[in-house]
Amino acid sequence: MINVKWFGHSMWKIWNDDVTIITDPFADIGYRVPKDETADIVLSSHDHFDHNNIGIIGGNPDIINKTGSFTTRGIKIETFPVWHDDEQGNSRGKNLLMKFILEGKNFLHCGDLGHLLNEKSFEQLGRIDVLFIPVGGFYTIDAKTAKKIVDELEPDIVFPMHYKTPALDFPITGKESYLELVDNVVELNNNQIELKAEYWQNKTLILNYE
Repeated sequence: MINVKWFGHSMWKIWNDDVTIITDPFADIGYRVPKDETADIVLSSHDHFDHNNIGIIGGNPDIINKTGSFTTRGIKIETFPVWHDDEQGNSRGKNLLMKFILEGKNFLHCGDLGHLLNEKSFEQLGRIDVLFIPVGGFYTIDAKTAKKIVDELEPDIVFPMHYKTPALDFPITGKESYLELVDNVVELNNNQIELKAEYWQNKTLILNYE
């Protein structure tokens, strides 16, 4: 069984009985910085302080933070170069889309994606079952652009991320802008979920940080 935990922003833990993956660990941005988490694999989409604080993760994890295809700890990982803005990186630089396979499901973490993907990118990504996508705008794509990407990829589960919360003093919008555009929203009062069968049905899942 696959479990997902949200720490806030773009930092997630995805794990089963065999492997633990953590994405985009942050420094002090308002959320509680985890100090006791361990992982087998850490994925970092780009070299900004709110996405690359790898040193807080214990367990001597393998680090994936560059473009390529990798297999580590039995997990196949592919990363795809994109931009942090809609000016081909001239404002905020590069970003990685990070795809991995766990229990036969294709997961995609978009990091700080800053533009609408083109047809070639969609073809390269292929089938996506679980999507972690920014929706807050300003530093990343906004809710409307995120919805266009979701409509194209048609994942079973969407986890919105990188949006405004009371803990975060960034000039971005809240989750409401995205949720107004979608149906089948399930919101939990905690920051962790076990992906049971009933969630694999075109669901938008909202977790709340600790």
